[in-house]
This record gives sequence, C-alpha cells and structure tokens, in this order.
Amino acid sequence: MKKSIRARAFAPALSVLSLAVAASVQAQGIEINPVVVSATRMEQPLSEVLSSVSVITRADIDKSQAASLADLIQGEAGFEFGRNGGPGATTSFFMRGQESKNVLVLIDGVRSQIDGNGSLTITDLPLAQIERVEILRGNAGAMYGESAIGGVINVITRTGKGTPKAYGLATVGSHKTAELSVGYGGQLDGTSFDLNAGSSGTSGFSAMDANQNVHVNPDRDSYRSQYVAGKVDQKIDRTLQVGLRANLKNAVSDYDSGSNSALKTDAHQFQVKTDAVGGYVRKLLTQDFSTNLDITSSNFSYDDLKNGARLSDGLYRGHQDALRWSNSYELFSSTNAVFGLDRSREKFNQLSTYDMQRNTTGYFAGITSKLKSWTLQANARRDSLTMGRVASGAGTVNDFSANTYLLGAGYQLDKQWRLTSTVSNGFRAPTAGELFGWGGNPNLVPETHRSQELGLVYSVEKALARLVYFQTRTQNAISSDSNWVNANIGEVRNKGYELTVRADLLGNNVKGALVFQDPWNVTDGYVPGRRAKQYGTLDVSRWIHGHEVGAKLIGSGERGNFNEPQSQMLAGYSTWTFYASRRIDANWTGRVKLENAFNRNYELAGGYNTPGRGIFATLQYQPK
Repeated sequence: MKKSIRARAFAPALSVLSLAVAASVQAQGIEINPVVVSATRMEQPLSEVLSSVSVITRADIDKSQAASLADLIQGEAGFEFGRNGGPGATTSFFMRGQESKNVLVLIDGVRSQIDGNGSLTITDLPLAQIERVEILRGNAGAMYGESAIGGVINVITRTGKGTPKAYGLATVGSHKTAELSVGYGGQLDGTSFDLNAGSSGTSGFSAMDANQNVHVNPDRDSYRSQYVAGKVDQKIDRTLQVGLRANLKNAVSDYDSGSNSALKTDAHQFQVKTDAVGGYVRKLLTQDFSTNLDITSSNFSYDDLKNGARLSDGLYRGHQDALRWSNSYELFSSTNAVFGLDRSREKFNQLSTYDMQRNTTGYFAGITSKLKSWTLQANARRDSLTMGRVASGAGTVNDFSANTYLLGAGYQLDKQWRLTSTVSNGFRAPTAGELFGWGGNPNLVPETHRSQELGLVYSVEKALARLVYFQTRTQNAISSDSNWVNANIGEVRNKGYELTVRADLLGNNVKGALVFQDPWNVTDGYVPGRRAKQYGTLDVSRWIHGHEVGAKLIGSGERGNFNEPQSQMLAGYSTWTFYASRRIDANWTGRVKLENAFNRNYELAGGYNTPGRGIFATLQYQPK
C-alpha cells in the first residue's frame, strides 16, 4: 500500500472551490479521497486518517480568486477569523475555538515564524507561491509540538513539474484592486524548479467605522505588496534529492488607530518585510526507510508609522532558525513509524520594550498500524523551551518542558462506515510579549490542554462525509486580567459537533461544513470573544454549456467582540459569493467573481469595516 500511496502523492486532490471550466473538453471529476501527510506525518488516504483534515490544491487556489491565505481558508470547517479592516490588516485565526496563538502554521512541514506576540507572520502569504494546503483540525501537539492545539495549517510551496513553461495571471476589480503575478517552472532531467514574482494593490476602504469612532480618519486604507520566490530541487540519483527555496516580500498597509489621542487627519501605516531561505535533503536509505532534513532561516520586520514617522515603540524585529529532521520506516506491510526532532532558535526585539531569545527542541515518535478492520495510532513527544531577555542586565530566564501524547483508533464497520476516536494533550508556552511586553508577566506558566474526539466517517466513490464530536479543556489559559496584565486566568473549554461533506452529487460539485460549538470560560463565566456557537459554509458548482458556475454561502451566529463578560456583541451574518469561469483555449482561462453579492453589512471585529459588494475578473495563463 505504501508504494501506491507514494505514486499518488502529487495527484490532483479534491476540486471543491471550483471556478474554472473547460470549453472544449468534458468536465473533470473531483477527487473525493486525496492523499494527505499532515495527520500522522506519513502519507494516508483522507478517508483513513483518524483526525479531521481538509485539502486545498493549486487548482482550488486558482479557481477561488482569493486575495489572501485567510480568504482562501474562510469557510473551511473549524475556522473563524477576525480582521481589523481589509487586505493586509491584522488577522486572527480561531480554530476549533482556540486562540490564534494556539494554531500552528507550517511551511513545507517546517514551523513558520511568529512575531513576539505569538501572531502569525504569513496571513497574507502570496497565494502564487503555494502548491497545496492541508488543514488538520484538533490537537496535534504530540506530532508538531507547542501551540498546535486548535490545529495545523501545512502550506506546501510550489514545485516545478513537466516541461518548463511560463504561467501568470492578472486580476482587476472593486476598490481599484489590481494583481499581477508571473512565473516559470518545470523539470529538466533531474532538476525541478519554480520561480515566481508579483505585486498586488488596492485602494481599499476605511478600516474602522467613523460612525462608531469619532477619532477615525475616514479615508481609504490602501494595501500594496511585492514579492519574489523560488524553489530548486535536484535529484542526485534514485535515492537522494536536495533542494533550495527562498522568498522575499515587502508590504505596506494603511490602518486606522481609533485611539482617544488620534486625530481624524492622522495617517497610520504598517511597513512589513519578510524573507526566508532554506534547504533540504531527502534520502531513501532502504526501500522501507527514508530520512528528511529541512533547515530554514527567516526574518521579519514591522515598522509602525504615524504621519510618516516611526512611533516610539513602533519597530519590531524577528529572526528564526528552524530545523526539522524526520524519518519514516515501514516496519511491516501495514505498520509505519515516524521519529525525529524539531529545533528552532528565535529572537524578538521591540524598540524600547523587550529584546528576547527563545530556543525550542522537540523529540517525537509515532506509529500507525492497520490490523484487519482496525487502524491504530500512537504519538509521543518531548518539548523543551528556554526563553530569556538578552538585554544587558535583564537576566530573566524562563524554562518550560512538557510531554505530550496522542492515542487514536478507527474501526471499519463496513465498506462505507467507519468509527474514529482520539485522546490527546498539548501545551502552549507564553510568548515574548506575554512575558516581557506591554502588560507582561514573567511569572506566567504554560497553558495545558486535553482533548477528546469521536468521529463517524462515510466514504463512497463520489462522497466523503465526517461527523466529529470534539472537546478540549484548557488549564492555566493566558489572557489579560482586569488591570490589563497578562495572567493565567484559569480554565477554558470548548465542545461541539463538526460536519464536513464533499461530494459529486448529480453532477454538482458540493462542499459543505457545519459547526455547533459551546466555547466557555469556566473560571469567569463568559463566551470567549469572536467565537460563534454555530457557523458553516456551503459551496456548490456545476458545469453548464462549457462554463462552470457556482455559489458559496458563508454564515455565522453572533459572537462577543472581547474576552470579557458583557462584551459588545457582533451580529450574526451570511454572505453569498457567485462565480463563473471558462477556458478560452488550451492556455488561457477567464474567471469572474461577485463577492458579498447582496452587500451585507457585518463585522469580523467590533468597530472595523468589512468589504461590501465587489466584482473581480481574472485572466490566467497556464499552459497544460
């Protein structure tokens, strides 16, 4: 089975966000059961994994016309997010009710850089760089370590395939939106490569609502970015591959402050720079034993400007060196093991506030086995973290360590139905900002988490559905107290049901998700901010006379705006998006999308605006 999975590993996965259409050929079917690697760090068909996983392919990305990673995964099961305005604005992911700091992002399997506050630095990662995204929902701390509580987003970058060829796209639309990206990639003998570059911009809209805040500058808050990325992979022989990858991005985004000291004429701006360079080695030691080594070095800088001048504490810097050594061994025909280590060294600096270093080492091992109708999984991990201020005379050092585990079992009831269950634990250490930043508390201890899941899977040739009951309890949750000082506030829990469906139904490509959950701060008695008790999405598309047309509905119940009792409430909402596309010839495809078609007014963060109705058109060049 292992060899057949490897042969399919790069096959097209489920095409469910479909927009593109072939005018002169028959409609292509969606792949219901793609191969994934994130659930166990080994290749498995989606229907066989014990955890809940989604896959977004390169074709899905092209068809979605999404502007950012957050827009791409909006509507995926388990995901909610808050955003302080339009493109480039501060964005927070909430996964299975967990804070954004409890969601882990991997780039090609290596832990992505976070800033000193634990926030993700890649929420506006250029989608042209991405080949595939795998989303693992639920506690994965035993596989991926600290902070992988709500789940894992594994972003796999683009790799050259086939005869070298150029590709690109141009998009124009509402709010003076314009995007241009170009690339060139393919294979020459044993070398595969992909190079891409692009720029995007929009005049945007006012990030904050001037009707709610008299201190807001009501002008448009624009966004502009430029990027370049490359990846080269060399096959030395049939058992050895080496590769290099690099990327660089600059972005400038306007924002509204809204503080009591702000003037309506003030212009606020973030200037963001990120870069990363890495290398990897893949070695097949025997037919059953492979080893992989990945090393990445990355940097980020944020400059916070007011009327063109940097704020007194408005300079943020970060550097990360990350290493992953992973091994896979086929013990028997139906039993596979993984083991290895993850190591990272991070430095954070905020002007006049803190200068900190954080070192992390994690050792992991896991085994997955199929025994007749049973699938069994066990993972264990040991993580050690050292964090300290490096400023002269500071001397503060915090050491944390934790053991984590995951135990899972699946039972095949018959050819279509399967039961799954997992129990696991995890942890998240305090961030640099929580320890030493504004409101910092060097006496914080790590959050600890315990999770249980019970699932029922239905799988046939043209449909895959999964119903999951999940529950996570958090002890020593970190948040601000009444004095705005970071503290271990006590216990928080979330439990609920999650339904995901993907199907080819009577010629319609259908993807849906529905979540009912009950997040609750047990200690203080309130629903955590920006978590709805119900939310979901439905995306349906169909081929009609050489076009594919579709509609996507996203809906959410009401949510509190803050992590506090008596919080301002954000009203529930629903939005519709309609889309269509047509292949012009063998190389060119045209797409159009009507977003928020009924111009629904809603909020993802209190006092911040969201896009109204918008229309966007894309012309894509992609030779087959």
